[in-house]
Amino acid sequence: MRYFSTVIGGAICGALCFGIWPEMWKSYGIMGGWITATVVIGICWYMNHWLGVIWNQPGRIWVDQGWAVSAAGISWTMVRFNSQFQRALPAVCCCMLGGALAGIAAVQVKRRHLAMADSSPTPGPESGSHV
Repeated sequence: MRYFSTVIGGAICGALCFGIWPEMWKSYGIMGGWITATVVIGICWYMNHWLGVIWNQPGRIWVDQGWAVSAAGISWTMVRFNSQFQRALPAVCCCMLGGALAGIAAVQVKRRHLAMADSSPTPGPESGSHV
């Protein structure tokens, strides 16, 4: 059931991003994009992480909404513009490489910076403390 709710939470996030964001950007320009980014990602973060729709294994970090939005973006582009997945592969590979390098850099910074070594996870429903 956890995997099913994770798929549903990711699908809702991706659908909201590509259902609302392009139209708001077209209608209101850059400000529409910023407002939609704040509202859509805020609502999706609250739903997926605070309420726990998306399951994250304890002690692990997972870029769940990033995967959901990127998969929705690739699917949306393929359907809307009749594009082929092979044309998206260079961009997908660059994004994965950039994410891997960012993860390596984050681990190195955490190892070398004493204040980050003892950081506790963000409070959520599973930690018992609500802000």
